[in-house]
Amino acid sequence: MDPQVLRSIWPIFSAETREQIQAIGSKLMGLEEDPTGRDPDLLPSLKRLVHSLKGSAASLGLSEIEEIVHAIEDGLARFRSEDQLPRQVVGATLTGLDAIERALTRGDAGEEPGIEDLAKLVTALRWGETAQAAPRAGAERFRKEALEALDKLEASLIRLVSPNVEDRAGTVRAAVALARSLKTGAESAKEARVVPLAELTAVGFAKMEEPGDVASIAASDLSAILVDMRLMLAAAEPEAPAAPPEPKAHAEPPPSPVKQAAKALKATSEAGSASNSASSASKGADKGVDHAIRVSVKTLESLGLQVEHLIAGRSQQARRTESLRDLLENTHDAIVNLERSSSQLSLAGGSPALESLRTGVTGLRGMQKKLVELLKDSTREGEQLNLVAQVVRDDLRDLRMVPSSQVLEPLRRTVREVSSRLDKQVELYVTGGDVRLDRRILDALKDPLLHLVRNAIDHGIESPEARREAGKSEVGRLWVRVEARGTRIAVVVEDDGSGLSPAKVRATAIKRGLLTAESAAKLTDAQAARLIFQPGFSTRDEVTATSGRGVGLDVVLATAQRLQGAVDIGYTEGQGTRFTIDLPLTLASALGLLVRVGTTVVAIASDVVERVFRLAPEDVGTVAGRVVARVDGEQLTFLSLSEAIGLPRLPLALENGRMQPVMLLALGTERVVYAIDEVTGQQEIVVRSLGQHLRAVSHLAGAAVLDDGRLVPVLNAPELLRAASPSTRGIGTGSEVRRPRILVCDDALTTRFAMKSLLEIAGYPVVTAADGEEAWSVLERTPCQLVVSDWQMPRLDGVGLARRIKSHPTLQRTPIILVTSLDSPEERAEGLEAGADGYIVKREVERGKLLELVRQLLPSR
Repeated sequence: MDPQVLRSIWPIFSAETREQIQAIGSKLMGLEEDPTGRDPDLLPSLKRLVHSLKGSAASLGLSEIEEIVHAIEDGLARFRSEDQLPRQVVGATLTGLDAIERALTRGDAGEEPGIEDLAKLVTALRWGETAQAAPRAGAERFRKEALEALDKLEASLIRLVSPNVEDRAGTVRAAVALARSLKTGAESAKEARVVPLAELTAVGFAKMEEPGDVASIAASDLSAILVDMRLMLAAAEPEAPAAPPEPKAHAEPPPSPVKQAAKALKATSEAGSASNSASSASKGADKGVDHAIRVSVKTLESLGLQVEHLIAGRSQQARRTESLRDLLENTHDAIVNLERSSSQLSLAGGSPALESLRTGVTGLRGMQKKLVELLKDSTREGEQLNLVAQVVRDDLRDLRMVPSSQVLEPLRRTVREVSSRLDKQVELYVTGGDVRLDRRILDALKDPLLHLVRNAIDHGIESPEARREAGKSEVGRLWVRVEARGTRIAVVVEDDGSGLSPAKVRATAIKRGLLTAESAAKLTDAQAARLIFQPGFSTRDEVTATSGRGVGLDVVLATAQRLQGAVDIGYTEGQGTRFTIDLPLTLASALGLLVRVGTTVVAIASDVVERVFRLAPEDVGTVAGRVVARVDGEQLTFLSLSEAIGLPRLPLALENGRMQPVMLLALGTERVVYAIDEVTGQQEIVVRSLGQHLRAVSHLAGAAVLDDGRLVPVLNAPELLRAASPSTRGIGTGSEVRRPRILVCDDALTTRFAMKSLLEIAGYPVVTAADGEEAWSVLERTPCQLVVSDWQMPRLDGVGLARRIKSHPTLQRTPIILVTSLDSPEERAEGLEAGADGYIVKREVERGKLLELVRQLLPSR
């Protein structure tokens, strides 16, 4: 599950689960007593509580808690209502509940809500020697194999940190493969703690393919990881009687292979950074060495926030200095006026107040002198603060900048896996891996790039047979490149496949209910092509492991807009498709131009503003039905900025025959002239996110606080340029799209809130109900286009609700998805017989299966 969603849901889940744990414990101890006279519903109600808790954990992706509760549920299934639970059963169950409570405590503190000794707890809850024997034997076999693999990995690490390594690439590949194999074995043996360490080991060795600082840091991390893994495996060794060790005087234990590797790494690092002269070495081995340390992302983000405050403070200080300069000028004018009045009084024969006036003027002269000194100090301090802020900002930007190869290279594996699964031959060409980007941008690009690459292989590049018939090489080509463009970058994904078909896109949009036939017919080819960025759009009729879910390209567009960028698409039918993501080089503070439109002041990044000038009425005209401005002999699109960003249209100066202030936006080959009212200034701005509610407003990149405390919107310049293009004007990110309302019904508050959050993030309006009867009353008064319901609920369960909906004359066409923990053919058949259109297990909710099913059922309606 999305960590942000999990954080928002966690307080509800934690409170609800603690209440459920308390109720389960009370019922357990009641079942331990003599069953005579006991409430016959005590065990069934206990099973319902446990079942609900399992569903809540599954819906949030908390697999370890779900596994514990599932084991408790399996154990309780062996008993009947009239049975008395054995003490060992109750004791083991209470131990499992205690483990869940400790996990909740860790989750409340912001830590990972994992379960300690998960395998032992699950084994104890299964109650049986037979169930214990096989896992124990498998765990012992895995431990021995893992220790052998660990010895080989340590040997590889020692070899890689040694100078003049032969076949370094081969050693790295072998180590990565061995670590992957170790991870697979750990997953099979259910050694959950070893799995992430094995994955980190594989990633660490992959970074050592090229010698240098990156390899040195990776080797240092690997030494610690391998030590942790060995200690973990040693702790899992079964206890056996051992003879006491014989004491050895002044003896030290031999260093482990990992410690030898660390020592070799240190020696190599010191040798590489040693001074050329023995005299400088004697002054200190560390002198002149550029050491590297690991910094947590949280610390880096905190530092970035403080730097942003520093920059804002510098702007405020500059503003105060300017105010001080104005005060000094006003003081000088006042003194001059007073001296003139004093001279006039003196020429007129004097006055009793003349002496007091001269004394006051003398005092003001002294104050003026002090103001001059204060202004000099303020100016000097401002310049120093400006220099410090600039240096700190540049250093922080360098800290955040990482090579784009970190996100490009993993695409090779994706291309190999997807092309192999689809029986296609694809060659990947990656360029621009040395271009350095902001780490936040790079992290955000991972999913969009993955979607674009998978989309190119599945939808773009044809099968070998189809390529032969088209006269192409059987091997398709895919290019992924990162291009630096001044203060911005372009990420390009291009293929030589069949190219996009606007006609097919229009037909698909009509079929899936995204557009009416009339609206689709009015679109140009360029406008139709951009429909592929709509949520729920897919040209595939069937759902496969790669395509058909309608998930992907909407993520690309949303991510680009969130990062103050835009996405463009180019295509040639039969020859290929090209996606270009335009993004800023960094998300740190930038220079912003402040312009006034009517009574509203907005900011826009200065790097896309080519010029600000005044346009004469005779330089504006109409060509082919669109308004253009003649600038340096070139005809450029002319638009009102107020209309472009949705503000009320105000009369332009041109309409009254006067000169019109305009700004020329330029990015790549795109150039557009926007009419404004006034340029009010220019200053450093820090763009703040506007949150999910305004994410769909494509022309907004965020907001910024000015040095005078005003909050101004920051415009997304790439999106303004794209929207102004004659080929794409008239189609927005959400126009013409009808978003259906979904009813979510579940008696567990956590599960209900989790599904509601997932669907709302995907853009669907959601209403909720706590059981089937409440859901029915909601349906009677609120039109809903789809129902997502839990199976087991009080008053009216999911099957009963499905039967009632399907028998209603006006609601019978409403799709129904049953979400349950009951994953058996019998229950599935019963749900489908009741009229359910979809069936999903709760643990699959957070894996995206719910959204896939929703998007399959809704577009055709």
